[in-house]
This record gives sequence, structure tokens and C-alpha cells, in this order.
Amino acid sequence: MNHRRVLLASLLGGAVFFGLLSRVDAQATAWVGQIKVSRGIVLLDRDGQRYPAPVGVRLKEGDTILTEANGSVGLMFNDNSTLAMGPNGEVVLERYAYDSTTYMGAFDAYVKRGAVSIEAGNLGRQAPEAVRVKTPLAEIRGQTRSFGVEVEGR
Repeated sequence: MNHRRVLLASLLGGAVFFGLLSRVDAQATAWVGQIKVSRGIVLLDRDGQRYPAPVGVRLKEGDTILTEANGSVGLMFNDNSTLAMGPNGEVVLERYAYDSTTYMGAFDAYVKRGAVSIEAGNLGRQAPEAVRVKTPLAEIRGQTRSFGVEVEGR
């Protein structure tokens, strides 16, 4: 794919077109955040494929983050929200949308198992109801901007 981009860029005007193509690719990717801390075994499940999830891995809507018995992870989202998860955890990033101009959007996560703490960022300040965390038995949303939840089970 990179060879095609370089060839296309050189055929159609060089670096100016290549820069434009890179920006279009970045927008299409729709990164919602990234892994800031990763200890032990942390995995990313994306589209049914599992990958190691070291520091720096970018996250997309629909990703599932998993930690093993020795794992923990810290995530930072585009609105400066953070999510920390301890061992034996699993969180699905169900929906994430954020407008950096208006600070409006939505953040829906599903905690399947494990201990998770969340600090809502700009989304939580602008529209507290926009941040929603679900578990198999409950849903948390509203005025709470910082909270923890633990879901037992496998």
C-alpha cells in the first residue's frame, strides 16, 4: 500500500498530494485515544483479531481491551478522559465521538469484567450525560465524573 501511495504521489505532483492523502487516511482511521500505560499482558481485540497492546497503541471505536492476571493498562482519550483497568479485565469501547471545538460527543464503554476507574474529561464537563459506562448488571452516567467499578466473573 505504501508503494502505491509513493508512486501515486510522484505521478500527481509529489509531496503536496502525498500530504493530502496522509491527512485523508488519518481522518478515515478515526482514532479515539491511545494506551498510555501498559504492564504485564495487555491485549487489544480489533475486528476479531487479538494483538499485544503496548504503550502508544491507538484505539478505535469498537475495540476491546483485555488484561491478563498480571496485566494493567491506562488509556487516554481525545477529550482527556482516562480509563485505568487492573488484572483480569475486559472493556469494550462501544461508542466514542468527540468534537474538540464544542466538547460535545459521546463515550460509551462496556465493562465485562475487572476493576476499572474512569475520570471523565471534556465530554464529562460539557455534557455529563454523554459519558456512560455499562456492566452486565448496571449502568453509570450523569453527574459523576470520576468513579470506579468492579465486575466479577470470567
